[in-house]
Amino acid sequence: MPAGQEDVKSLPARAPRKLRFGVFEVDLDSRELLKSGRQIRLQRKPFQVLELLLRIRGRFVSRAELTRELWPNLHVNFERSLNTAVNALRKALGDSSHNPGYIETRPGLGYRFIAPVQEMIQNQVAVVNQDAHQNCAKARYFLNKQTQEDLHKAIAYFQAALDEDSRCARAYAGLAETSWLAALMNMEPPGEAGSRARLLATTAAELDPDNASARTALGCVKRFFEWDWAGAAEEFRRAVALDASCPVVRQAYGSFLSSTGNMQDALHEYRLAQGLDPVSPAAHVEAAWTLYLARDSVGAHEQCWKMLALEPSFGAAQHVLGLAYEQMQMYDEAVIEIQNAQSSGDEQPAVIAALGHAWAKAGNTGEAQKTLHRLKQLSAKRYVSPYWHAIVCAGLGHSDLAIEWLETAYQQRDVWLTWLAVDPRFDELRDAPGFKSILHRMHFELAEALSS
Repeated sequence: MPAGQEDVKSLPARAPRKLRFGVFEVDLDSRELLKSGRQIRLQRKPFQVLELLLRIRGRFVSRAELTRELWPNLHVNFERSLNTAVNALRKALGDSSHNPGYIETRPGLGYRFIAPVQEMIQNQVAVVNQDAHQNCAKARYFLNKQTQEDLHKAIAYFQAALDEDSRCARAYAGLAETSWLAALMNMEPPGEAGSRARLLATTAAELDPDNASARTALGCVKRFFEWDWAGAAEEFRRAVALDASCPVVRQAYGSFLSSTGNMQDALHEYRLAQGLDPVSPAAHVEAAWTLYLARDSVGAHEQCWKMLALEPSFGAAQHVLGLAYEQMQMYDEAVIEIQNAQSSGDEQPAVIAALGHAWAKAGNTGEAQKTLHRLKQLSAKRYVSPYWHAIVCAGLGHSDLAIEWLETAYQQRDVWLTWLAVDPRFDELRDAPGFKSILHRMHFELAEALSS
């Protein structure tokens, strides 16, 4: 027998017979699989595969050994049947062979269960406060709309969840998410948002260390506010291992991968997120943003229109659609779509800057200069990231001034700098020493190595 593998039959049945991993619980006696307390239908053979992998978790089980266990004393080829059983198990767990959270595949050889597993004591029951759960679900609905008004509504629902259950890790993690979204929307400076997000995410993880939302929140804090790429990658991978079927986890990991240049794996994560939540506006528009970052303007264009077919006035999709049109050098269409994105009334600096960059690339420097003036006026009323001034200056060809604004953004530790290595609007600055210096100080070379 190959090294690292054991004969499953030689291992005694283990007590206790109830196990927990991520949001799943398994009762090996009643052959039940539960997800967040709800039973998941799983046929006999896929359940047997799960049981065998759990019994020697962390080690590979060969395909031959699985076949002998599932079909004893039958000397025929069950290769296809074994594939069917493993695929059914993966589907039930929301897992992926490409980027596994639960079952790792060694092609042609076997499988290994890789997620942390907790042995449950007799009569141990996971108690979920249903009112808190419902409030968190409502908060997620508003978060996905990605507007300032809806962000406030999400905060109110997460607070309501904590009123119902003061130890609700999911609500604390959700409030942490609203903090970095507030920073991304320029609703407050990154320093204030980061301090609050760090406290909330840490609280969530202390309340429930094995909560995927809490680990995701910590990953986002490390990414956006600390630029700790290794720490962020570790947290995202741990979150996937805890709950591979959570669309929010998949989205956050996809966003991290795209900002470090790993577009292929990022898009894979977004496809998984979309499969888990097909009507999520956020998952669709973030996938479109990633396609834009990958310089796939046609793909970004198609993805945006898919979302706009469901939500015709979704400002975030109109914004990214305008960026895709600009990338295609369709400047009139770009300006129209970005102006449509402004109709939400949020007066987003990101959208104003996108319009200025589009005007500049279209050759209308007068209109581009007006957007710089608008950003200056807006900064008297609210926080405006220096990143957006740099975007317009880069479009106008004012490279030195753009780098000066980016340096200011660096000193403020602005969250938007996490996209600096991949944002197409800075392509003409990439050889400039000042631009390279910022990337080096942010350790983007480490980020790229970690995500590859």
